[in-house]
Amino acid sequence: MRLLDYSVQGKTHATTQVTIHLKNEQMVTFRSSDDPAVVVTRGKHTMLTRFFELCASEAPENQVAKSALYQDIPKLFRWDTKAKRWVRRKRYQAVLGLRIHVYPRDMQRFYMRVLLCHRKGPTSFENLRTVDGVTYDSYRKGAPHAGYLEDDSEWVDCMTEASQFRMPYQLRQLFATIIVYSQVVEVGALWEEFYDDLSLDFGYKYRSLEGNAKEEMVKFHTLKSLNDLLLANGSAVAHFEYLPQLSEYPHLVLNSLLQNNLIRREMEGYNHDVLQETVDREHLLNEEQRSVYSTIINAVDNPTPGNTLFFIDGPGGTGKSTLLKHILAKVRLLENIPLEVASSGIASLLLMGGRTAHSTFKIPLKLNDTSTCSIYKQSHLKGLIQKAILT
Repeated sequence: MRLLDYSVQGKTHATTQVTIHLKNEQMVTFRSSDDPAVVVTRGKHTMLTRFFELCASEAPENQVAKSALYQDIPKLFRWDTKAKRWVRRKRYQAVLGLRIHVYPRDMQRFYMRVLLCHRKGPTSFENLRTVDGVTYDSYRKGAPHAGYLEDDSEWVDCMTEASQFRMPYQLRQLFATIIVYSQVVEVGALWEEFYDDLSLDFGYKYRSLEGNAKEEMVKFHTLKSLNDLLLANGSAVAHFEYLPQLSEYPHLVLNSLLQNNLIRREMEGYNHDVLQETVDREHLLNEEQRSVYSTIINAVDNPTPGNTLFFIDGPGGTGKSTLLKHILAKVRLLENIPLEVASSGIASLLLMGGRTAHSTFKIPLKLNDTSTCSIYKQSHLKGLIQKAILT
């Protein structure tokens, strides 16, 4: 390219990044020695507030702003940094307005951005969230009524299908993934619609309770489990204002801090009906499988020294995985904890809740004579291993 005297780079359009902020939440920079009164005045006007003023203005040169979107204003006006105002361009320039990215987790600013992308000529923060003469108290409520958002039918269908065969803990994992990484219009409505499926395991666990006490325990532990999943994805229940909040149950929050989360996950992560369905098919086991099954289950029910180590061997396709599936289902149905461990990732996929030995017991990938497993005495993992009745 250089030999032929062609340009190896070029520039077509300039870009102007337009700011998006909530009312009285604009960013202000200052030094510690600055006068507070001056600082407040300095930050009063922004690109957005001046845009509203343009749209509200009756001046002839500003009328064009009333039919323009916020991101198109830089094509028609230039931003005077010193005077903090938009100035009408005298001649055409190739300029693009660049809207800043707002993550859906920042709910109010996100929906404010949606409205700004579609509404022409808003005159104020309040006018921006006014739809058909109704001023909504948040941008989150205004955007759907303006028709700028799709409904949640896609996520309803997704949850409906998953609820047919997924366990409650897996449904909560799916629900957390959807609300963190997707644009759900009505998070609260989605929660209410699938609450019974999301809390099914806790409903069974606390079946002995009655009335408000049962509902409180079920709802809290469902929320707590969901919150743990959200925390693993950099979010929390508190980030979603239309979800019930853990702060509504302060006494239960305090008690939960003393619990072992790993044990709790093992106890809640399996659907009772699915486990029962597996156990009900015991009659399909052949004679050898049934003999091994009975021996191991009896050892679990009546543990005695010298009767706790079993080795199951057989060629591929002879039913070892099927046998293990029945054993694990029976142990979990008895509300015990088995640790399903395999030497490889592929083998672990054949087990109900299977994991690799390296993952479960923190075994280093590269072993030597001095290698140790990094399991601390006071850790939750140590408590889980002690609690497990079958490994």
